[in-house]
Amino acid sequence: MNQSIEREFVSLTSATSARNGAGFYPCQGLYWRPKGVKPRTAFIATHYNVDFSEHYLGEFMAARGYGFLGWNTRFRGAEAFFILEHALVDIGASVTWLREEAGVERVVILGNSGGGSLMGAYQSQATRPNITPTRRLRLPEAVLRLPRCDFYVSLNAHAGRPEVLTAWMDPAIVDENDPASVDANLDMYNPDNGPPYASEFVQRYRAAQEARNHRITEYAIQELERI
Repeated sequence: MNQSIEREFVSLTSATSARNGAGFYPCQGLYWRPKGVKPRTAFIATHYNVDFSEHYLGEFMAARGYGFLGWNTRFRGAEAFFILEHALVDIGASVTWLREEAGVERVVILGNSGGGSLMGAYQSQATRPNITPTRRLRLPEAVLRLPRCDFYVSLNAHAGRPEVLTAWMDPAIVDENDPASVDANLDMYNPDNGPPYASEFVQRYRAAQEARNHRITEYAIQELERI
């Protein structure tokens, strides 16, 4: 690492989580900055699941005089347990730390890759609260009082998990218990369909992807009710 740059381990509680199951603080990350300097402007990057503490931009931004907080919510490596409202609260804890402890005047949210929609959701909620609670849960009060950041930057971000996962689905699957059950009329590998693919086929294909997404979601909801 560049010797003119220093990084600080940051570990915090959150308004909705004081300790995790193993006993340590739920929110952790690394703060990169020029050595001996308190930057006036700092960036923060977070992801749904991936560890962003050693984000590739940390050292580069610090070398240019900025602070950079690679941040992890309590859901790092635990995406199956992800709950948006609590992730936003965890991000809010880091924004407060940057302003109150690191002495930063301007906080820039960086929505990178899968963190693009997450950080966009944070700034939206902090600017004009609009979130609805996760099914069967109540909104924590803290998510209604998130500290607003000064700027939002989207960098190589995708549209978000629902859109991406839907776009990856194979809509030709007829039976979820049998991956070999294929509707030939929706099979992109069926030479009768292309390539090249007619616009009519693409429209049917995309609609069927969304329909399959909803079928799987409905099944999951029904299973939760059943058990």
